Amino acid sequence: MKRYLYLALLAGMLFVMNSCITEPEYPHYEPWLCSINADGTGFRKIKKVDGYYGTTGFWDIYMTKDNRIIFYGEKLWISETDTIRPVCITDNIYTLQNNPARLSQSPDGSKLYFASRDKNIHELNLNTMTSRQLTSESVRTLRNPIVSDLGNYVTYSSKGYGEPSKFTEYMYWLNLNTGESDIIPSPDSIAVNPTYSEIEDYVYYEKAGVFRSRLDGSDRNTVDDQGGSSRPYSMFSISMDRRYITHNTNTITDYYIRVYDIISETGTNILVKNANYSYVYEYLGVMCKQANIIYYVSPGYPEELWVRDLDTGESRKLVAKGMNIVECYMLAPTWDGSRVYFYANIPGR
Repeated sequence: MKRYLYLALLAGMLFVMNSCITEPEYPHYEPWLCSINADGTGFRKIKKVDGYYGTTGFWDIYMTKDNRIIFYGEKLWISETDTIRPVCITDNIYTLQNNPARLSQSPDGSKLYFASRDKNIHELNLNTMTSRQLTSESVRTLRNPIVSDLGNYVTYSSKGYGEPSKFTEYMYWLNLNTGESDIIPSPDSIAVNPTYSEIEDYVYYEKAGVFRSRLDGSDRNTVDDQGGSSRPYSMFSISMDRRYITHNTNTITDYYIRVYDIISETGTNILVKNANYSYVYEYLGVMCKQANIIYYVSPGYPEELWVRDLDTGESRKLVAKGMNIVECYMLAPTWDGSRVYFYANIPGR
């Protein structure tokens, strides 16, 4: 009997001691697709998503010219923004590349260009939802397509062993009307992010800095001797008026968007978050397609969403009631820069 009394007393003591120990409380965050206007009004939590930011594995988001949202993952999905109901718009034969997750859009917004894991570049017509394969590569991996300012050319680069021999990143151009294509000669064995301006008849690209040349490699000169990259990414862009170039640059620990003014030949570095995950290598800053405006995320905890007018140099933190964001992951501004859509972690209840 004494033994049972002892065991009962011991159990009671353990219960009391355990009740005095409280589990540590950890912050609870919920991932949301959100949006906000450039002036800080109209903040919306649109749709709560799972921890992978979309069950289909979305790696990035883009806005179309008519303000629909495209989700880029293993496939392309499109949706209206009032009610998010993504619809797949790529053929089942296509599985998209995830590094870099680049979706380039024609100037009129009717066509999309992307790289698939079959090593090739493809075009999708948004009006007819029909697609066509633009290249026929079987050895090297073609990637990072960028459509020209008038929409008649697409440029891209390649990765892998094979012709022209060693491990390199070569640049190419393709005439969308004739199908003619060729390599863009460069003295660098690795050159990335080729962007062709038909208006100027120059192709801009990166290595250690930003350079430009003709499609045949002639008339090469340095545009910006700072920043640069040896790997393709989707943030590199040139403004519609051909005045500003945004590209990346980093010190040992900090990451910046570099905004280079071609007219004044001056550059500004903006400290930003580097979203360096297994599926994406991207600085969180995006230039609008039809406005000299950049949306970007500053590092820190909590992170902050900012908008910058490149013409005035004014930057403004976007703050609104209920916009208690902790982390941002993707940015998709409208073409006119009036609004931005983004994925963010927001404290839950």
